Amino acid sequence: MEPMTMLVLAFQLLALFSIAGALLIYLICKVREESQAGNGEVPPSRVVLVTSADTALGLQLCTYLANKGCRVFAGMKEARDSLPAKLLCGWMKIREYSEEPISGTIIPMRLDVTREDVLREATIAMGAHLNANERGIAAVINTSGSVYRGRVESQDVQQWEHMLKTNILGTLRVAKAFVGFLRPTRGRLLYLGGSSAGASMGGDGLVAFNASRVAVEKCAEELRKELQPYGVSIVALDTCGMTVESLYKAPVAQTMSQCPGAPTQYTADVLSASALQVIERALWDFVPQQRYTLLSHNKYQFTLPCRSSLRLHRASSESATQSV
Repeated sequence: MEPMTMLVLAFQLLALFSIAGALLIYLICKVREESQAGNGEVPPSRVVLVTSADTALGLQLCTYLANKGCRVFAGMKEARDSLPAKLLCGWMKIREYSEEPISGTIIPMRLDVTREDVLREATIAMGAHLNANERGIAAVINTSGSVYRGRVESQDVQQWEHMLKTNILGTLRVAKAFVGFLRPTRGRLLYLGGSSAGASMGGDGLVAFNASRVAVEKCAEELRKELQPYGVSIVALDTCGMTVESLYKAPVAQTMSQCPGAPTQYTADVLSASALQVIERALWDFVPQQRYTLLSHNKYQFTLPCRSSLRLHRASSESATQSV
């Protein structure tokens, strides 16, 4: 055999073995991917639901988590024309055109923990927004609640019923509606809890509210037992040291100018920087604790600009009743 013929044959054999090796590597990778899919291994989810963004606390959590790269569903009683919805939409637009756009996003969504029909619509809307490879969400943060301050003899029974309906039944409705999104990801449900010692909080005039807090703690304890076999964690955010009104107060809106269409700002000063880091731990710790304490000292205040055509006028007096 001539040397040139041998050289050509050697190159042909080399090409043949290269193709065979590439096919073998491809088949090995394909089998590994299929085995991982069969074992239910999915990439960690970065999707979080905040049940109420109608409060300063809820807005602060939504914007903070979006800045951290999460996709946040922001629950609101009115997801289009309400002030929080306009503020969040404007905040997202400003961040999109900034020099360093955020990697996360916020999706306003109609949600009311006191209405079964609205909760069903919310679950359908969430499922429609999830990607094809997403089987669920990472966490639900229940920031919904209601508080009425006043002595027992001067309070209306309807106020008690509203607190029980929102705080206690709302907690159970949230678990019922969204636990299906937490089971596939072995996610976690976070709620605003009271002191671990069971002490009352907030001073006088909160008999019914503190009673509802005790009931919420018991509901969370039983939910923890029921959902533990599915890998779903129930995590309490201990708000001891914070005033109850601060948990459910509305965002304070301000106008920078009297001109129509001037940028609107709102202030969220509920949680300190250290408290936000605690919530991050509660969300992403590999083995979450049952309770995380939020420190209310050295409150951190920041202002978020938002363009809105809505002219805002501050009310002459603030109501002592807050409900979301």
